[in-house]
Amino acid sequence: MKQATGFARAHAAAGILWLALSFVAPGVPGAAEDSESWLASGIASYTLGMESPQRDARLRHFAESERFFAAAIEAGAHSADSWTNLGNAALQAERLGPAILAYRRALVLEPGNPRANQNLAQARTLLPEWLPVPEPEGVLDTFFFWQRTVSSSAQADWAAGSFAGSALLLALAYAFRWATARYLGIFLAFTWLAWMSSIYLDPDSQAFNEGVVVVPDTVGRAADSINAPLRFGESLPSGSEIRILEDRGGWLHIELYNGRNAWLTAGAVERVGEEPR
Repeated sequence: MKQATGFARAHAAAGILWLALSFVAPGVPGAAEDSESWLASGIASYTLGMESPQRDARLRHFAESERFFAAAIEAGAHSADSWTNLGNAALQAERLGPAILAYRRALVLEPGNPRANQNLAQARTLLPEWLPVPEPEGVLDTFFFWQRTVSSSAQADWAAGSFAGSALLLALAYAFRWATARYLGIFLAFTWLAWMSSIYLDPDSQAFNEGVVVVPDTVGRAADSINAPLRFGESLPSGSEIRILEDRGGWLHIELYNGRNAWLTAGAVERVGEEPR
């Protein structure tokens, strides 16, 4: 009941979402004309949805808008704003799971995106109160701010360079008693540790092991079998955010953000991030 009534509140907040959407139709440098066409069609359908007085017509237009934005992303408009637009359309189409998934994917690309953060927070209010959600970003996420501007391969190069520079300077400091070389060597050693920590804590890798339930009323079981006992007292609603502990064929061993775990059918879950290369 809360989810149904929550969608009414979401539609009441549609003006805010649409205001953000209308001012940010993302430009994609070098994108094919078809992606721009999909984006335009998505905005046009969203507009029709906002203007439709009947609920069924609104849902139909918002669902079309969601499909158009998905096609634009597939065609190359792979940006945080595109994913946020898709999430807005899915939320208004009363598809909470795909909406939360889209906002999470936007935040993988751009963790500080204000629209994605605000709209994700709004979407989470539509979930049942008993369902845990991820904690806000911690200190480490803020510290490694360069992760979104420096590729993994470049980070590895910087780490290797820092290590080599540190070893050389410390060797010179030992051989010639150069205090300056010793201090610089220690500084580069700490720099190497920072780069290695950044590589290890790469949010793209973490996002692959996080997921969103996109099928309503997904049953969590105690084992990877359709005949296994139920794990939770209630089924998981679409939009439930989870950690993926193990992938065993058609089953996923998952953990909620309060530590409780269960097995879900793999088709009920979409991963937030792509598999690390």
